[in-house]
Amino acid sequence: MKKQKRKTENCLNCGFPLKSTFEYCPQCGQENTDNQISFGKLIKDFLANYFSLDSRFGRSIRPFFLKPGTLTREFMEGKRVKYANPIRLYLVVSLIHFFFFSINMDGKSDKNQGIIKQSTPDSTNNTPTIVTETEDLDSLDTSWPISGSEWKIINRMARDKAADYSIEQIEDSIHNEQKPFAAAYINRQIIKLTKSDMPTINRYIVKNIPILMFFLLPVYALLLKVFFRKGLYINHIIHSLHLHSFAFIALTFLWILGLISPSWADTMDIVFLLAIMGYLVISFKNTYQLGYMTAIYKVLLSGFLYTIIMGLSLFFGVVISLLFY
Repeated sequence: MKKQKRKTENCLNCGFPLKSTFEYCPQCGQENTDNQISFGKLIKDFLANYFSLDSRFGRSIRPFFLKPGTLTREFMEGKRVKYANPIRLYLVVSLIHFFFFSINMDGKSDKNQGIIKQSTPDSTNNTPTIVTETEDLDSLDTSWPISGSEWKIINRMARDKAADYSIEQIEDSIHNEQKPFAAAYINRQIIKLTKSDMPTINRYIVKNIPILMFFLLPVYALLLKVFFRKGLYINHIIHSLHLHSFAFIALTFLWILGLISPSWADTMDIVFLLAIMGYLVISFKNTYQLGYMTAIYKVLLSGFLYTIIMGLSLFFGVVISLLFY
């Protein structure tokens, strides 16, 4: 049975005087009722606000998917209120993307297919192996920040699950407090990583990737600025936001497919990559008014450079993450 509305004399949102016949406030548009909102109504209002055809988000869906580059071009021409805010669009999309990405990486990490893979042949032990051949340790000279004999002690004590030595006990065994600050700190991180399990380390690294990608957005925009010097830098940032948003949407479907059928995901990953590349080419063409061959050339060259930058950024991101693990 439908719940009867309890109407008010004044709008609860803006205070505008209301007649009993008013279903909505003519001033602000809020519904004329003092009933407590239900969870279903909250979800319904959310979907109506974001996906209705007369909303900014609703008006953005068609050109975003079917006319790549149109939203960026419209923004460059000053039409900024008509469509969804590109930063908000990116944040919503990236939130969904990295949620499924993290779930997907959790599954891969459990199978030793994460960002950092276990080097030990013992698949039943999830402790990260710092050195795989202990007999080679004797050939290591005493070096900064740790010597070969100290490696042996750390590996033996950290992987002794029965004794369950604490980090402090392992540090004491190699006299870590007597070392310089930098060496002592690195040794402590090595001990932490050796005691930890691989899935936990990978989850920690994955947690920091969204931050890394957010900081790479202006870097990609800078690449676009190099290739298209006439445009304002802010316009390239908007284009970067739109392009990353589409890439994240495509990859989200790939991660979902990977959760349903990993074998299918491995087969279809090239299809998703080609879809992203095709979107980039059309977006370059429409945004910068290029021919197809010029757009393809600039997409491939900028993509190659960006891939190198992302690879280096990921490497240093992993190193920094492990230093603060």
